Amino acid sequence: MTFNFLKLHRNGAIWTLTLHRPEVYNALNAGLIHEIREVAEAAQIDDEVRVLVITGEGKAFCSGADLKSGVSDPNLGNVLISTYNPMITALRSLNKPVIGAINGVAAGAGCSLALACDYIIAHEDAYFSELFVQIGLAMDAGSTAFLIQSVGYHRAFDLATTGRKVGAKEAKEIGLVAEVVSGSEWEGKVHEVALAFSKKATLAISLMKRSLQRAYNQDLAATLASEAEEQTILGQSEDFAEGVMAFMQKRAPHFKGK
Repeated sequence: MTFNFLKLHRNGAIWTLTLHRPEVYNALNAGLIHEIREVAEAAQIDDEVRVLVITGEGKAFCSGADLKSGVSDPNLGNVLISTYNPMITALRSLNKPVIGAINGVAAGAGCSLALACDYIIAHEDAYFSELFVQIGLAMDAGSTAFLIQSVGYHRAFDLATTGRKVGAKEAKEIGLVAEVVSGSEWEGKVHEVALAFSKKATLAISLMKRSLQRAYNQDLAATLASEAEEQTILGQSEDFAEGVMAFMQKRAPHFKGK
């Protein structure tokens, strides 16, 4: 496999996928989304792989959708169905543990990507933000399910409707992440956790992963479909157009609620 937007390092049973678009804070374009899905699908069928680590190059984990590259289809629901949703489904259904090593900002769809992981480690300088609302959109790429599963309805409503930054310390306190690691210990701790998971009973973990998702009684496929319907509507709204324009012009948006 060759990649243009990510790096894949294979170290025995551990695969480390590094988002590699540091010039745009690892923002997601169609190519990167496809490559993440490709790695997940390859890991699914490779018996030597025991754990997949996802992290980012440079200061950011993932800043979300690459708005500056434009939208390939004005129907955002179609964009989700053809790109984001298959990527998220591939990661959540992967029969091996997925470790999110969140080295910096995880915002918007980047936050969704982080929360799609099974075990999340955050660098002490990392933060999370469901900033969809700031450009007039609802959450997507699975965040609607992942956020409420992690923190409960009322806190999820807070994070979703404010889009506020959640630092690593708070993220651990509210249940978004399992561990917070200092900069000096970062690389060693990520490797330590990955190595530990690579030595565990992978089949048992894969079944527990599936059972935990079922036990919560949350239909991810239905959630993904619902998110696509919402974005189909919102992607054609004046608020979304204003939100993107304000983002480009680096100013506060002036939403009208339509």
